[in-house]
Amino acid sequence: MTSKFRLGLLTGLLLAGSAAQAATFITGPLDPDYSTAFQGASAATFAGLGFTIGTGATDLKVSTGTYADPSGLIFGNMITANATAYGTTFDKVTYGYSIDAANTAYGNARDYQWVQNTGTNTTTVVANDQPWLGTIWDLGGQANQAVVFPIIDHTPLPQEAAEYTVYLTNTPGSTNLADWHLALLDQVYLQGWESDVTSLADGFTTVWKLGGGQTFQYVSLQGVGSQALQPTFGNEDEIDAVAGLTAEGVGVASVPEPGTLALIAFGLAGLGLGRRKPH
Repeated sequence: MTSKFRLGLLTGLLLAGSAAQAATFITGPLDPDYSTAFQGASAATFAGLGFTIGTGATDLKVSTGTYADPSGLIFGNMITANATAYGTTFDKVTYGYSIDAANTAYGNARDYQWVQNTGTNTTTVVANDQPWLGTIWDLGGQANQAVVFPIIDHTPLPQEAAEYTVYLTNTPGSTNLADWHLALLDQVYLQGWESDVTSLADGFTTVWKLGGGQTFQYVSLQGVGSQALQPTFGNEDEIDAVAGLTAEGVGVASVPEPGTLALIAFGLAGLGLGRRKPH
C-alpha cells in the first residue's frame, strides 16, 4: 500500500467517521409519512409549492424527524448584522418572544436568541436579490452547504420557516451579485432541532446547498428574497444560528487543516520507509 493511498484512505475515514447517521427522508407520494404534518405542513405541502419530494440529488429531501448535528458542526460567527431587530423566544410552545436591545452575540448560537433582517426583494426574481444587505456570518471554514436554524414567531408554515434567501461567498464586502452564489433548498427537518413535544418555535431546520461542489467561507441570509417560500408574505426573517457543511454533509470543523494533512502525509511517508524491505 503506497503512502499516498494511505493518506487518502485515512482522510476519507476521518471524514466518513465524523458524519452523523443519515436521516430518513420521505421517498415520495407513496411513502406513509408523505402527508404527516407538523404544525400544519408536510412533505405534501412542499410538493404543492412546486418541489419534487424524494431522495434524489435534485429532490427536496424531507424528514419527519429532528436535525442531528454531524461531527465537526460549529456555528457561524456573525460579522455583519444588518439586523433590524433582536429577540428572545421565552416560550417554545406558544412562540412567545420579546424584542431586546441590540446584541452582537445573538445569532451565534442555537439558544433561542435570534436576529431579524428585513429584506429588500419581495419577488422571485434572483437579479433583485441583495445578499450584502443580509445578515452575514463567517462559517469558520469552506462550506458547500449551510444549515439554518430559524425561529418561528407566528404561522403559516412552512412559509414562516423559510422566509429568507441564502447566498455564499468568499468576498462578504462585495455589492456585486456575481460574487455571491445562490444556494437552493435541499433538506427540511419538520421538527426542527428539538422534538415538537419540547419546542414548536424551532420551526423547520433547513439545509441549503450549492451545485457543483464549490465552497465558500461566508454566508448571507436576507429576509425573504427570491428563494423564500412566499416572498410576498412579510419582509423579515428570524434566525437563531447558521452552520457550514461540506459537500459530504459534515461540519466544516471536520476538514483537517492543511498543516494537519501535511503532518499525516509526513507520518505515513515515514511509516512506509520504516517498513521497506532491505535489498
